Amino acid sequence: MKHKTEKHPHRVMQMRAKLFASFAAFTVAAIVLLWGFQILFLDRFYYEVTKSRMVSAANEIAALYDNEDENFIGNVAGIGLNNELCISVFGADGRLVTTADIGGCMIHNVSDDMLNKLYQRALSKGGDYFHRAALSGFQNGTDGGFIGKNYSVRDRLLYASVKETSRGTLILLFDSAISPVNMIKGALMLQLMLVTVMLLLIAGFVANSLAKWLSRPIADVNRAAKQLTAGEYDVQFDGGGYREIVELSDTLNRTAEELQRTDKMQKELIANISHDLRTPLTMITGYCEMMRDIEGENTPENMQVVLDETARLTSLVNDLVELSKYQSGTQKVEIEHVDMDALLVEVVDRYRKLMAGKGYTFVYESVGARYADCDKKRILQVIYNLVNNAINYAGDDKTVMIRLCDAADGRLRVEVIDHGEGIDKENLPYIFDRYYKVDKVHKRAVTGTGLGLSIVKNILTAHGAPFGVTSEVGVGSTFYFEL
Repeated sequence: MKHKTEKHPHRVMQMRAKLFASFAAFTVAAIVLLWGFQILFLDRFYYEVTKSRMVSAANEIAALYDNEDENFIGNVAGIGLNNELCISVFGADGRLVTTADIGGCMIHNVSDDMLNKLYQRALSKGGDYFHRAALSGFQNGTDGGFIGKNYSVRDRLLYASVKETSRGTLILLFDSAISPVNMIKGALMLQLMLVTVMLLLIAGFVANSLAKWLSRPIADVNRAAKQLTAGEYDVQFDGGGYREIVELSDTLNRTAEELQRTDKMQKELIANISHDLRTPLTMITGYCEMMRDIEGENTPENMQVVLDETARLTSLVNDLVELSKYQSGTQKVEIEHVDMDALLVEVVDRYRKLMAGKGYTFVYESVGARYADCDKKRILQVIYNLVNNAINYAGDDKTVMIRLCDAADGRLRVEVIDHGEGIDKENLPYIFDRYYKVDKVHKRAVTGTGLGLSIVKNILTAHGAPFGVTSEVGVGSTFYFEL
């Protein structure tokens, strides 16, 4: 059967378009941030960094002066050189202690009156004062004659700091050029324009490639999922690209396998039920016609055959109804305190009488009286079904063993053991499914309807009781449950 693999191809294109748009939006946002930080905020960053450098230099010089550093003058010069700062250090009496001149400094070329103004501003501001000078004057506050009319300053930062030390008051003046920021901006803008164009081209290519790479496995999984919904359970999900899709594909492959197995078992269930219904119906019809058409065939023996097949048919229908109740959740359990040892003794005695003369041996092993809270009627049904199953597959020795023993966590354990052919490990997980059969040829049960183990599973599940089976081919099987 062929299916249209792209019933709605525009949906895949929409998904790719959305992925592409998401990556494109991310790229544009990154470019905007890059322009913002490199151009709009560069001046502010440079200004704050210069201020921080001046404050650190002031603290370092004050510490050197307070500690009476022997090479104070040389160290101050080194601080100025390393930080690209012009420095003037004055004592409390206004006497110049030392300077560091890296060239083009304003504080070394202005009047003492201007320097005194910086000092006074620092005192009024609590000991620290910053001023930024430009062609239009100081940007932080206006003071027309502050630097004098003979000086044309493009862009410089002045800093005055008054430090109290153990040797007295120390007045520090700093001067740093910050005009290169404007030139750097121009260079950066040109570079960013080129980078933006290249980044947009590269990002477009990468976004388109990623959109295809991300959407392709999703589209493949979607196509395979459509085949799965159409009933093609042998479809294979080949997820690739990234881990999430690989894990999804593995999950869907397992789902497809389970659906395929369930579909196969459903077909087998219908075939097996039809077989088990048809056999007694055929026999009932045949014997009834024989007794009607042939004189002398209306005998008690023939009537008994009809009654036996009717009972088998009734038993099958009842089992199907009961199984349906458990699976729908309408069958409720009625809990009571049950002596399991006494119950098992009763069951074994019944089977010994029922199977007398047929060569079966029933062995019972017990650790003594053990009690469990359960639905006595339903657990009795579980035991009967397990024993019937053991009878069907008892093997040549026709021995069925029932054992009552202690389990973990204060539970008791009931085991039903046969010495038959055993079950392959690959079949063990499915042995409690409806009408599941190990061999490929449906075998009509010696006793029961073939639904016994499925009913066992549903009853024990309703009790919340652990159950299972261990088996070895050629040795036999042990079915168990715990209460």
